[in-house]
Amino acid sequence: MVLLGQGSDGTIEGTIKDPTGAVIPGATMTIRNLDTNVPRTAITDSNGHFDVPALSAGNYEVNAEHEGFQTESQRGIVLSVSQQEVINFTLAVGAATQVVEVSTLGSIINTTDNAIGGLVGEHAIADLPLNGRNYVDLALMQPGTDQDYAVGGTGGAGASSFSTHGNTPWSNLFTLDGAILNNALQLNSASQTGSTLGLDGIQEFKIVGLPDASYGLVMGGQVVMASKGGTNQYHGNLFEYFRNAALDARNYFDLGYLSGGRRIPNFVRNQFGGTFGGPIKKDKTFFWGVFESLRSATGASVLDNVPAVGCHGAAGQTVWNGSGTQPAGSVGPCPALPSNTVIAPQIAPLLALYPLPNVGSGQFTFPASSYVTEYFGQMRVDHSISDKDSLFVRYTVDTGDISNNAAYPQYLQTLPGTNQFLTVGETHIFSPAVLK
Repeated sequence: MVLLGQGSDGTIEGTIKDPTGAVIPGATMTIRNLDTNVPRTAITDSNGHFDVPALSAGNYEVNAEHEGFQTESQRGIVLSVSQQEVINFTLAVGAATQVVEVSTLGSIINTTDNAIGGLVGEHAIADLPLNGRNYVDLALMQPGTDQDYAVGGTGGAGASSFSTHGNTPWSNLFTLDGAILNNALQLNSASQTGSTLGLDGIQEFKIVGLPDASYGLVMGGQVVMASKGGTNQYHGNLFEYFRNAALDARNYFDLGYLSGGRRIPNFVRNQFGGTFGGPIKKDKTFFWGVFESLRSATGASVLDNVPAVGCHGAAGQTVWNGSGTQPAGSVGPCPALPSNTVIAPQIAPLLALYPLPNVGSGQFTFPASSYVTEYFGQMRVDHSISDKDSLFVRYTVDTGDISNNAAYPQYLQTLPGTNQFLTVGETHIFSPAVLK
């Protein structure tokens, strides 16, 4: 059990001044999440500065008010994962009942840290095409990332592995809501089947190529993800993605005798699921659930080197290698062994396990298949206990297995695997400057 974690929440900070440029201490700041209507408050310090950390990614409105000044409201603030957004105010002199509304798109240039990387936002996750709906592939679009083509396959080695700014692929860290997701190979967060499901359970994620000391744990890049939570509106979706080899063109090298008489190797893939979320109690408690399943059958043509027909014999028989006249009672021709080699009783059953060659004199081919079955589920619940306490609980489970013919048709290899993650986060505000 791993209990180490780090936050993926953002921060809104800024400075409040009057028209002369003097700072305004004691101003009341209200930061409201427009998706859930949950507010946070802060008071500016003696330098007119406010800092509100531990904010989930989303759309925000910030209000500043102080006696003797007009109240100012800034809307259109989109806070992304691990972002530090700076929002400054200049309050005009007047009655506090007068409200000045300002629309903003937030800072275009990052002025709060020196992190090099990029953000994969909610619209990119939802709209960009992804082969297999593997969200890790979106990391390859970010600056400083380079795909590692030397790693592939399944058993946790699937999906995309990449290097960030010259570091090894094993140096990256994947976190969701601060909890580590790296698989046993430390390459990415792929499951046993080589997939990274749960695309609809991710709000957004950020690739930090050269992280500062606030991230830690690894020397490579950080993939900081935030899970999606519910809002005051009920919404969801259903989906299915289907692929079938019957709709594909034949590869030049797809020969019928190599694919069991088929025009091309078999390939069927179904990926389906749905999401649903909304309020349990409006403005207080919210939920978001995700279910996704993957089922696929992939054909492949396997070509094995096997003993020649003449190498199969019973215990005690001698082997003829094909030179000269064949001795009576011997088996052959078997060029791989010297003549007069006696088949030992321990070896005869093993030779019988090898299929007879069907391509040339020493090769065997058969149409193999690889079957994948995977189920993914995730549920997140957020609750605003009070104006000083908030809580979220997220449970993620991903179970699946891949089975295939390893090298010969009589041997079936099955690789099962289950990943489970339980993350609980509670934030208590001791003061506008201290929280835990």
